[in-house]
Amino acid sequence: MYMQELIIDNTWIRLLLKGDRKTIHTFIESYGQFMYNVCYKILLNTSEAEEAAQDAIMKALKAIESYDIRSSFKAWCYTIAYRTAIDYRRKIKYTSDISTSIDIAHPSKADDEVNSNETKQNILSLLSHLDEEARTIVSLFYLEEKNIKELMEITGLSESNIKIKLFRARKELSLHANKYFEKI
Repeated sequence: MYMQELIIDNTWIRLLLKGDRKTIHTFIESYGQFMYNVCYKILLNTSEAEEAAQDAIMKALKAIESYDIRSSFKAWCYTIAYRTAIDYRRKIKYTSDISTSIDIAHPSKADDEVNSNETKQNILSLLSHLDEEARTIVSLFYLEEKNIKELMEITGLSESNIKIKLFRARKELSLHANKYFEKI
């Protein structure tokens, strides 16, 4: 599977470098939502995440020649989206109350709507107690199951720094978890 992904990624890279419009469209369709989700986890605001994701997509297309084929294309795109959202966050004045800006990135299917929406809302509310960097690291590690090496590549932080941030985030989350989830 990994080799097949690598071949597809390398074909995409070649065609993107040539400016192939169909491949550009396919790239946007395939990675647009993914990059939006990355931005949303940092910004916690739909419209800001949409703008940051659009910027990230444009940056990725403009910087495609700098992509190192030995690394994961998805991780490369993730890094661009992550850093774009962080930069965007620094540029904007974030004054809205966190409770009013929480919004679910993907609506759940009708069957599971009530429980799934409530759980997602509780997780987002719980994560709102963390700063954006810790929130992103926790989301990547626990929700997207990225390993420490991938986190280092995406965030540019050292292994020990990531482990410390995860430890502190778990400690902070444990202080607030009972507000959002029933004790088991």
